[in-house]
Formats: sequence, C-alpha cells, structure tokens
Amino acid sequence: MRIVTVLTFAALLAALILCAYAWRAICSSRPQLTVSSQGPTVERLERLAQLVSMKVYVADVLTGAGEGCRGAWLIGGDGLIGVDLTRARITEKDEVARRATIILPQPTVLQSRVDHTRTKTWEVKRTTWVPWSGDQDLLRDQVMLRAQELVAHATASEENFARARATTEALVKAFYAEVGWQISVTWEPAKGATTRPAKKRATICRLFSDCRPRDFTSP
Repeated sequence: MRIVTVLTFAALLAALILCAYAWRAICSSRPQLTVSSQGPTVERLERLAQLVSMKVYVADVLTGAGEGCRGAWLIGGDGLIGVDLTRARITEKDEVARRATIILPQPTVLQSRVDHTRTKTWEVKRTTWVPWSGDQDLLRDQVMLRAQELVAHATASEENFARARATTEALVKAFYAEVGWQISVTWEPAKGATTRPAKKRATICRLFSDCRPRDFTSP
C-alpha cells in the first residue's frame, strides 16, 4: 500500500513538472506574425531631373500619451536634398575665355521618410483599467505621423541647405572643368528672403576666413 502511494505521488509530481515546463514554453514563445501583400501597384511615374546633393540622417526619441496608453519610440529616418537642374539659367557666357555664370534654384527637400528598419518601439503601456479601452494602434499611428513631420523638419534646416548648395557648386564646377570651362554659380533668392546689400556682405566676408551661408543665418 505504501509503495502504491509513493508511486502515485511521484506520478503527480512528474505531471506537475511537465505542466510547468509546458506553460513556461507557451508563455515565452512569441506568435509568428504573417504579413501578406495584395500586389504593388504603380500609381504614377515621373521624370526627374534633380541633382541629389545630400542625404540627411535623423534620429530622435518620441513619447506619446493618449487613448488610454503611453509609449516611447526610437525614431530613425532620412531625407534627400536636391536641386532642380531644369530651372538652371545661364546669364553670362564668354566663348573665348570659356567662362560662364549659372543661376540655380534653391535646394529643396526631395524626400523625407521614417526608416522602419531603424525605428524601434521602446515600450507601450496601458494607463487605464477600464476594460476594452486603450487603443495602442491609434497612438502608434499618431506617433509615426509626428515622426514623419519631425524628419521632414530636421532635413529642411538652413544648415543642411547651405551644405547642399556648397556640394552642388563643387559638382557643377568640377563637371564643366573637365571640358575646359570655368563656371561661377549663383543662387536664386530664397522665397521670403530679403537681399542684403553687396557692400555689407563683402565687409562681413572679410571678417571671416570661412564665409559660408550658415555663418550669417539669423537665429
């Protein structure tokens, strides 16, 4: 009788251990997510004549609260700055001296995006105990929309535009230098910007050894 009791207890103990391991395995395993596509559709094709002169990488941390949830996301994104060469104009051209002056439009942001391969969810928590409330998906959508605006705003800084202008000038001059032409590049006035007197700008340039547009940008 005692042997039967011991065997029964051992069997129950083994069953409990097996159940504990099975439950732990179920809790620790993540469900496999399935993503399917209905097939990409080309909505529009555009012919572009843009000179991409800079790629900007943006990183930030965004926090969001609302809809019964609170979360934090590590945002990674990038943007492209370029110049529309179809709007370039030649104002002065000397065939004998092989010199010319080209007027280019101001650089613009061609594209800005949130890079989802670099963007990570840090944490998302519920802030309400009300059942069937707390929309994490809506909060995440709102944060990603704000992240897209953040990347676009960071890309379109005056410092990045100044660097894009310097890069474009160097590329255009180097391109024409290969065929024996000396090119001077000037830029169209920025929209809403006031033109400074040439004499005052020349005086400022003499005060700085590195006369770049970002040195004179008002805060």
